[in-house]
Formats: sequence, structure tokens, C-alpha cells
Amino acid sequence: MVRDSGKDSGKTAQLESLHAVDVFEFARNHNEASGVLNLDAMPRMLAEVPVGAPVPQVPFAWRLSGSVTKAPGADGEREERWLTLAVKGSLWLECQRCLGPYEQALAAETRYLIVDTDAEADARPMDDDEADVVVGSRQFDLIELIEEELLLSLPLVPKHEMCPSVHDSLLTGVDGSESSFDENEAPQESEKPNPFAALKALKGDGSGSNGKGKLKS
Repeated sequence: MVRDSGKDSGKTAQLESLHAVDVFEFARNHNEASGVLNLDAMPRMLAEVPVGAPVPQVPFAWRLSGSVTKAPGADGEREERWLTLAVKGSLWLECQRCLGPYEQALAAETRYLIVDTDAEADARPMDDDEADVVVGSRQFDLIELIEEELLLSLPLVPKHEMCPSVHDSLLTGVDGSESSFDENEAPQESEKPNPFAALKALKGDGSGSNGKGKLKS
């Protein structure tokens, strides 16, 4: 169980560089900051944009807030420092169904527990759903964290809700030849042997007026 430390929150901070943020001080002072970030500042996100997508891209809006809570520890109460990052915007992706570009809305909000070392981060339970863990720094790269948050919010299979057209690859065979597919044509059922016909043929092979087969000795 955690509770607020009781300090005032919501102080607006002016970040001189998003590549060098003192997240310890930011959380300790319960600061808040917000702004916009252009796509060209995030190369991994930029790589997701397909060729032929409309340009320019709309900037992503982000908001960062810090806080401190008290939690029970082995030697009494201990201080925990937190960051909450919210980011939203849109990105052009390639639809995996029609292979055309489409605009995907993205929005994410994550709470991070700030720890001092990688060892502390590794010691946190993997099934802790309360928050993610981030190793803090006095030269913390906030842009990298924003980009990571956006990458995690990308859909596993990008696609239109309804594709405007069907890609040519769906209308041709694997060798590039024209497919005979007709969406109005009823599917043909595969021919299966009639078990009654086989039984009739078996009876017809026997001799005698009763039609029964004759045992061989």
C-alpha cells in the first residue's frame, strides 16, 4: 500500500533539453511538463511510416508528471519516486490487408517507478501490473522514453477497419497469373465416395437369386 507524501503537486517545469532531464529532481518536486514532439526526432517511429504516406506528419503531444509516495520498507517507510507519461497523436502505417497507407491513432499513458540501478529494476516482480520500472538519471533521455511508449502502442497487425480496395496480390495466383476467383461463385463441394453405392456394388458381385455373396471354401 502506498500513499502520497503530502507535498504540493502540479508545479510546471521548464525542461531545457528533453535529452537530459533530471528525473529524480522532477519527481521530488512533483513537477509537470508538456509539449509536442515531431516524428523526425524519433527514428524508430519514422521507420514505421510507409512510402507514399502523406506528409508532413502531425506532431505528438506529450505530458509528464512526477510524484513521490511513501511505502513500507524493512527499516520503516521508504520514499518511492514516480513518473507518469501520457502521449497521443497519429501515425501513417501500411495496412497488412490491402498494403495501402492509413492513419492510425495512438494514445498511451504509463506510470513508471524510478529506481537507481539496473539491479533494482531486475529485482522487481515481473507480474507487477501497478507500474513499469525505469532506471533514473540526472541526464535522462525523455525522447527515448516517449518513443518507446509509442512503439509499444502500435497495433500488432496494422490494418484499415474497412479497406478501400483489394490489393492486386489477392486477385492473382502466387505465380502472378490471373486468378479464377469469383466472389459470387458458390464454393464447390469435393466429391466423396457414396458408401451405399459401394455396398450395392459389393452385393452385385455375388451369385444366386437372393443377391447374397457366396463364400469360398
